[in-house]
Amino acid sequence: MVSKDVIEDTIDDWGGRIAQEKVIPRDLTRQLLDSLTMEEVTVLTGVRRSGKTFMLYDLVKHHGGTYINFEDERLHRFQLEDFEKLLDIAEERAPKVLYLDEVQEAPGWEKFAHRAHRRVKLVVTGSNSCLLSADYSRALVGRTKTFESRPLDFKEFLRFRGKGPGRASFLEYMRLGGFPRIALTGDLGLAREYLDRIVHRDVMARNSMRNPGAVMDLALYLLSNVGKEFSYRSLKEVSGLKHDATVKEYLNRLEEVFLFRTVKRYSGSLKKQETYPKKIYAIDSALIGLGKRLDDDRGLVLENLVYNHLSRSWDIYFHRDGEDVDFLLCRGTRPVEAVNVTFEAARKETFDREVVGLQKLADRYKIKARLVSVYPVKGIPETIEGSLAHRFLLKA
Repeated sequence: MVSKDVIEDTIDDWGGRIAQEKVIPRDLTRQLLDSLTMEEVTVLTGVRRSGKTFMLYDLVKHHGGTYINFEDERLHRFQLEDFEKLLDIAEERAPKVLYLDEVQEAPGWEKFAHRAHRRVKLVVTGSNSCLLSADYSRALVGRTKTFESRPLDFKEFLRFRGKGPGRASFLEYMRLGGFPRIALTGDLGLAREYLDRIVHRDVMARNSMRNPGAVMDLALYLLSNVGKEFSYRSLKEVSGLKHDATVKEYLNRLEEVFLFRTVKRYSGSLKKQETYPKKIYAIDSALIGLGKRLDDDRGLVLENLVYNHLSRSWDIYFHRDGEDVDFLLCRGTRPVEAVNVTFEAARKETFDREVVGLQKLADRYKIKARLVSVYPVKGIPETIEGSLAHRFLLKA
């Protein structure tokens, strides 16, 4: 247990730190501020180091309230009974808003939230997509409003770097990615620390892994192969795991902590979709450089960036069967737009590969077609819209 005095001292200490911190606003902050008027528990999840804590700092600066971080070592003995002390402190202060950062470190938090969310406004953060599944959901079903924190998009990256839009700043975004601290400092060495902490702290430490070393091997292999097709059998061979089911479990764990997202091959049959190979994309391009790549494939890094941009708004598949297209944008399973991505297409074989399949698929489904590139592509048919990446990624 933790005494009320220690909890209060910890809160006051964090309050002093927040007051001194310079916070660069994120686009998601406005939605979070709006949620403070709702009775539901505001839940902010997302990959570690994507800026969740600083978004809470921004809320505190704008709206006030009581902030506490459960990764603070002074709270390592915090137990369920200690929440009542924390609630007493929050109710004594104005406004009655309680921010619980990295709440998964506090056992039983969901039971407390179920009981307390009508007495104070609760805002919680966590680095695992299972924060509101399984045991949690039974206590809080229908009582949450959930948001996902992601690394900086291109517009936010420009804000953090203090630069204007353009191809040069976009190439810098491709290299550095969107983790806020890396964007601010230019220190790509932080990416390895982030990956180690995510894999060891959020995956291995929270799950019973029979072969923990295979988790990092699998993560590094996937980072080396973003935008490429895989099967569970192929991942089994490179990871040294013996069973497809184990590979699937480990990949699920890496997805739960937001490191990767898988994309299915499109089919009108949902059953067939499950049998086809899938593609993998990383949460941020800074991590891709940690993979054991044999070449510097800027095209795949660009494809990963475009995927992360599109996935904020669309259900996404890739397409085969004669019309090879990087992204088929859908509403549910209804095709709306076909998108290919290429760094440049100066060579004829590159041009043909990117344009022919795109045009065929657009004709097949009677949908729009788009080619996204860093440099202009000459000779695109009028039926295909060409988009320069540094402008396309600034669109909502």
